[in-house]
Amino acid sequence: MARLGLLLLLGALLSGCVERRIYVRSDPPGADVYIDGEFVGKTRDAKDPEGPFYVNFIYYGTREYTLRKPGFQTVSGSVKLEVPWYEYPPIDFFAEVLTPWIIVDEHYVEVKLEPAKPADVADLYRKARAYRDMSRPEDRFEYWAWWARKPQAPVEE
Repeated sequence: MARLGLLLLLGALLSGCVERRIYVRSDPPGADVYIDGEFVGKTRDAKDPEGPFYVNFIYYGTREYTLRKPGFQTVSGSVKLEVPWYEYPPIDFFAEVLTPWIIVDEHYVEVKLEPAKPADVADLYRKARAYRDMSRPEDRFEYWAWWARKPQAPVEE
């Protein structure tokens, strides 16, 4: 019985864990955060009781992020998640299973959002006309030609 108690005690003491996190901060806070195209949450104020916003991850590599907030320009970029020395085999076994404490691998993304600039409508129209003029007439009217050839159902009176 004493052996079983000792084994349970050792198991509880030697249950290590590695947490992998990407902390995302924005100025101003409250921006929508997308990691690899998936919405994961909103950035928080530094004084928020829940602390800074973070996302857990499993695999290392490069992640694409996008931050969006109404009234501000959208910011996109990438963060390279480097593998730390304790995650290489066979060391990772000791780091993830046998250490009696939690190891937190932290990566940071900090973004300053710029106010959105008002669109120049005249310039937008000019670019649209230039794009239309570059296209071929047969490409522009392809759908219309298809629809005109489509046989119409006879109208019965």
